[in-house]
Parts: sequence; structure tokens; C-alpha cells
Amino acid sequence: MSGETGLMDYELGTLVHRCGLCDEPAEMGVPSAHCPFLGEAGCAVMECPPGLGPDPLAETIALEVDDARPDDGFPAVDDLLGRTLGQYRLREVIGRGTMGRVYRGEHGGLGRPCAIKVMNPGLVDRQPRTVERFWAEARAVAGLVHPHIVTVHNLGTDRGYHYMEMEYVEGGVSLAEVLIREGPLEPSRATNLVRQVALALGSAHRSGLVHRDVKPANVLLTAGGLAKLADFGLVRRIGEDRAGAPLAGTPTFMAPELFAGGGASPSTDLYAVGAMFHYLLTGRLPYTADRLDRLIRLHRAAPVPDVRLLAPDVPAEIAAVVARLLAKDPADRPASADDLAEELRAALAHLRDTESLVREALEGVDGVIQQGGRESFRVVVPVAGDRIQEVYVESDIGAQGERLLQVYSVCAPADPRHYEFALTLNAELTIGGLSIRQVHGQPMFVMTRTYARAHATAADVRAAVLEIAARSDKVEQRLTRQDVF
Repeated sequence: MSGETGLMDYELGTLVHRCGLCDEPAEMGVPSAHCPFLGEAGCAVMECPPGLGPDPLAETIALEVDDARPDDGFPAVDDLLGRTLGQYRLREVIGRGTMGRVYRGEHGGLGRPCAIKVMNPGLVDRQPRTVERFWAEARAVAGLVHPHIVTVHNLGTDRGYHYMEMEYVEGGVSLAEVLIREGPLEPSRATNLVRQVALALGSAHRSGLVHRDVKPANVLLTAGGLAKLADFGLVRRIGEDRAGAPLAGTPTFMAPELFAGGGASPSTDLYAVGAMFHYLLTGRLPYTADRLDRLIRLHRAAPVPDVRLLAPDVPAEIAAVVARLLAKDPADRPASADDLAEELRAALAHLRDTESLVREALEGVDGVIQQGGRESFRVVVPVAGDRIQEVYVESDIGAQGERLLQVYSVCAPADPRHYEFALTLNAELTIGGLSIRQVHGQPMFVMTRTYARAHATAADVRAAVLEIAARSDKVEQRLTRQDVF
């Protein structure tokens, strides 16, 4: 985006042109001669009028290309509604912004629903180069085919309008709208959605692209609740947005190094993810101010907020991820979006309760699940020969404080005469191992498999329960010729 007019909020009325650092009046981006920060990043950007602090959900401020408004250049009576544009019939307006309007449409030949983004004609008239930027966005994003990215299918020009065809997201509600309607999200839901955004960014970053405007308003939810990253209107090639480049983005989600004159990078996208994550968990942005200069200072110097002060139910491991994403130094943030996605996958395993994991793992298995406590389950599994075997699944804390998931079954009394047999059997087992454990004060052979709780999947638990049941029963038959355990 161009820096000629700097910060612009198109929903808050008349703008006051001021230096973003010293608060001296400025004329169209020309800093005051008395500004002590003359020449520094953030100098002579505009801000919305004091006292009209923007609602970051409904009235997000953004650094845009021009002082265009959402309907700039469109006729008072929309001449596109109900008519065709290229090969598309436009049905209704589903979004507005300074770059243009988004219509719900239908492909004339294929009959598929689609979203058509049409550039503001007024913006095109004043700044023709924005058309090139519009095409560049379309071509860059068209190469990203990912389940969590809104796909771009086509672009074109008709009757003086420039447009692109995008995937129509059924449901189409943004995370910003979800927050307005529902308030802060439950930690596991917020974490799952942020992980999906991280997966989308991982795909974009591997393709050499930086999004530059990650925020709840640019994440759409499908009817099934999946997140799709949208609006790549500020996208840049990695390394293209160099230090000293004009600011672009949404200030409440922008990394501190951007305000210090640094270029956009995958790490600045991750900072925005951190601000969004904080927002989803608490319903509040990590930093808010009624003026841009104050907001800049908070991003650059204020302590990283602890989400648990506003949302005490957020687990410590999630709070730690948010804090690292919001680190002032990019080197302290996750190394990549892919690393973040993996970290969140592990965190989700911690958040998931053991009962749902066990029940998913044993769905369709002919057996009985009995709950013996919040984190303990007894599974009665039928085995060969009309016999049954009891297998226990329990969540526990390891010696180093790590969360563990144990799957085990009692086989037989640990008679020393059978130690050699136990050692031989352990060499053959593919899942679990035979060990000696005190059970009701008596040493017993117990077949056990232990997982790091963060990495245990339903498939792991299912395989462990079934194999340990079968193996333990064979040990019991061999050593006791009974069916007790």
C-alpha cells in the first residue's frame, strides 16, 4: 500500500492529520518542522480524531492506499446487482472495503456459487497503479490451494470494472462477527481455529508470500466451522517489503518492528496471529489506545499481556504460546507458521479431555467403557476364545511434570519363575512392554504402553488397547490358565 496518506479510517468521519509520534499537526503526510521524531518510522501518519477510539471489531482502522471510501466511484444505484459481469451474475453485496465491494455471484457456465471482488472505480481513476496491485494479489493467491485459504479462481475486466472470482465460503461469517455475537471463545475452539490459520500461513510463507493483514475480520468460517484465511489485498513477496517501506496493515494487529521501519515478514504475520489469538481468548485486543502514537508505543514498549488475567481458564501452555507470538523481538517468536501449527496441535491434545479421546478411539469396538474417575477409564475388551480382558486408560503426571497417557492391563502374578519368559516376550512386542507393578499390594505382571499426552492420538489409543488386550490375555492363559484379569 502507498504511504502517501498513511493511516485512514473510513468509518469514523473526518480525519485529523497529525504526526503519529509527536502529535503535531501535519498536512497530508508532511511532518511538523518541530517534530522531535522527524524522519522516524510512524512520523506524519494520520490518525482518527481523539475521543473516537475505533471499535476494533466493527470499525477497524487500516493503513490503506488512498482516502477512498467503501462505495467510492460506484453509482448511487448499483448497476451490478442482478446483472452479469463477465461470465458471472451478481446476486447481492456481501462485503465492502476501501479496495472495493464483494458480491455473491454465480458462474454463468458452471452454475457454481462464487464471490466476486470488484475494485472501487473511484480508486482506480485516481490511482491506476492499484489495478496492477489488484492483479498481483489475484495471481499470487491463485497459486495457493489449501483447505484453509480462500481460493482465487479467475480475474477479469468488464464494462470498466476490474474484478476477481474467489471461492464462495458457505456460511461466510468472519471471526470478528463470531466475537461480536458470542464473545470470547472457549480455549480449545480458539486454539483449533488459530492452528488452522497457522496452517494457511505456513502454505503462504512456503510459497514466498506474506499476508500482512491477519485479523479476525479476514478469517471466514465455513458452515462446518472450519477457518479460511481471506483478503490477501496487502500480500507481498517475502523480502519485497523492505525496511523503510510505507506502513500497511491494521495497527492493532501490527508487529512493533513495522512501526520501527522494518519490512513485513513471516514473523510479522505471526505477531498478528498472536494479537488475534489474544482477542479470541479474551474478547480484548492486547493493546488498545485512542490514538495511533499511543498504540505504537504500546506495541513497541509495553509488557506482553498475560491472557489469563482476563481469561483465567486459559491453560498455561496456551498462554505461553500467545506470549511468544507477541514477543517484541521477532527472534523470540515461533520460528515458522508450521512450527506454530505443530505447537498448537500438541496444545490441543492437552486441552482435549481423556474421555472424548478414549470414546473416539474405541468407537465401533465391541467392548464396555467404564469411567473410574475424571482421567481414568476401564475398558472390558472381548478377546479370542470367548474370553475378556480389562484394559485401563489413565492420564497422569510424569516424574518431570509432563502429562502422560498410560494404557495397561494386568496379566498375572509376577512369579520369579516367569521372569525369563517376560524378558523374551518383551523382545517380541510391537506395542507396550511387560513390567512388574504393585497391584493391591501384590507384584503383578502388567503390560503397559505410555504416550506423551500431547502426542497421543485416537488411533494410538485404539491400537494400544486392542493389542494390549490380546497380548495380556495370552500371557494370562500361559501363566495362570485362568480368565481373571
